[in-house]
Amino acid sequence: MTELLLVRHGLPVAGVFDPELSPEGTVQAERLAAWLAHEGVDALYSSPFRRARETVAPLERLTGMTATVLDDLREWDTDVSQPYTPPEQIGAGDPRAAALAEGRFEDFVPDLDWDAFRARAVRAMDTILDAHPGGRVAAVCHGGITNTYLATVLGLPRMFWFHPGYTSVSRVRRMPGGRIVPHSVNEMAHMIAERAVDSVA
Repeated sequence: MTELLLVRHGLPVAGVFDPELSPEGTVQAERLAAWLAHEGVDALYSSPFRRARETVAPLERLTGMTATVLDDLREWDTDVSQPYTPPEQIGAGDPRAAALAEGRFEDFVPDLDWDAFRARAVRAMDTILDAHPGGRVAAVCHGGITNTYLATVLGLPRMFWFHPGYTSVSRVRRMPGGRIVPHSVNEMAHMIAERAVDSVA
């Protein structure tokens, strides 16, 4: 069995291309690293975007590993050429805010080529899973790419179907026969709890 941890980046600053983490996002990344450092992760991957690279950095320091930057893990914003604004910071008058409030997450990026985005998400995860048979791997990426991959695994018609928290962890497992099964979605325990070191086998 191979386990893949899909980690959303921390909260970034708003309104710029390829934003860095905000001070709050940096705290989130540190808490995530302290939580995952005891899970026996065998390899780290990251989107090339700055917010993902800065999120994985504390985990690199704690584990002594260097994350492999995988271009296919990048988010949709390069595909539609618009600055990234965290959904929570979108003004109430923006049509995207209404789409989010009503759970119409796909309307947030109406110009996206969904078929191409889905294919890229699957390709990214297959690349990672193929490279680490029997291992546990953490991939720091984005909410959209996580949504789309999990939707594909679950056979859901909508690609954007939930709103993952910043530095949330979602897990899938590739079983010995090759089947991909979801294990968890949107874990956020690291933001409210401390992990006992001896609690993880």
